Amino acid sequence: MMSLLAIPVKEDNDLDSKVNMHFSRSPFFFIYNTTSKSGNIVKNTAANKPGHEGPLEILNGLGVTKILCSGIGSGAIDFAQELGITVCFGRTKTVSELIERYKNGALENILDGSACRE
Repeated sequence: MMSLLAIPVKEDNDLDSKVNMHFSRSPFFFIYNTTSKSGNIVKNTAANKPGHEGPLEILNGLGVTKILCSGIGSGAIDFAQELGITVCFGRTKTVSELIERYKNGALENILDGSACRE
């Protein structure tokens, strides 16, 4: 089953992009398709706007089903849950490391601590 994963990043450097610890203020998101094993960078046009709704609405509009992140606030978690987006937590430096940890079941569902996996 295909999933679209979103990872907040600091730069547009493909799989080597650095993961941003501040979800809503991230200038970009790396969108990864689990079926095609490919990804692309999307600009977060809501990065400088107040609140967390804008970035989440952008991701929801793209069809994102999971957010893989190293930092996210409780309001954003609640709104993601309302939109049906699962938030997975794990600390890494790069997109490629975070995707690898996801594939290995090493990220936690932020709501219940269970492993995030495909």
